[in-house]
Amino acid sequence: MRAIIFISCMFLANFAQASFYEAGDQVTPIQLEDQFEQKVEVNANTLAILFSRDMDGGDIIKEALTLQIADGEKIPATQVYIADISGMPSLIAKFVAIPKMKDLPFPIGLDREGEVTKLLPSDEDMATLILLNNLKVIDVHNFGSSAELAKALR
Repeated sequence: MRAIIFISCMFLANFAQASFYEAGDQVTPIQLEDQFEQKVEVNANTLAILFSRDMDGGDIIKEALTLQIADGEKIPATQVYIADISGMPSLIAKFVAIPKMKDLPFPIGLDREGEVTKLLPSDEDMATLILLNNLKVIDVHNFGSSAELAKALR
C-alpha cells in the first residue's frame, strides 16, 4: 500500500512540474521545417504564434488564415503557424497530411517529435494564439471557431 501511495505522489509531483508558457514567460526561439522543408522561425521579431496540437485546432487555424487571405489580407511575417504533428502516425503524415498541407498558401512549421513545442499552451480541439513581444508572452487565447480567430487576427 505504501508503495502505491509513494508512486502516486511521485507521479503527481512530476505532473505538477510540467507546465506551459503563460503571460510573462520568455519563449525559447523555435526553428522547424514547414511542409516544403523550408525553415520556419519564432524569434524576437515574432508577434504571434498560431499553434495547434490536434486536427480540430489545426482546421480552425487553416480556415482562419484562408479567410484572412480571401479578404485580401497578407499574412504578416511576424505571425507564425506551428503544428505539433507528433501524435500523427508517421506514414499518415508523410503520405496524406503533409501532401495536403502543400496545397495551402501559407507555411506551417511542423514539430514531428513534439519536443520543440512541448511548452506551448493548447486546449484540446482548440486553436491557440500566443501573443509575443521580443519572445516574451504577452497573452494566450484559445479559439473554438475560425471566425473568432480570424476576427482576433485583424
